[in-house]
Amino acid sequence: FVEELSKLQDRVPAFSAQKAEVIIEQDLGQPVSTLFRSFHRRPIAAASLGQVHRAVLHTGEEVVVKVQRPGLKQLFDIDLNNLRILAEQLDKGDDNRDFKGIY
Repeated sequence: FVEELSKLQDRVPAFSAQKAEVIIEQDLGQPVSTLFRSFHRRPIAAASLGQVHRAVLHTGEEVVVKVQRPGLKQLFDIDLNNLRILAEQLDKGDDNRDFKGIY
């Protein structure tokens, strides 16, 4: 199962370069053109959590920029809330359990 699931994670399509640039600008508070001398719009890698782009700083240093996939925080919040609810249900009726404490 783990092997098959890992294949799914590796086969996630990239999101658009425009979306990546918007995320970078929102997170870092400056336009991409101010942050980098050049920014390669085509990602060198994409996965379930984000993607990676090449860029060059104004100093000439080559860097990679990791951009988190849009909407992940909301998905993580939903997952964590569901885990909390599950932990509460597992704790019911047994004082020796503390799944919520682990959560």
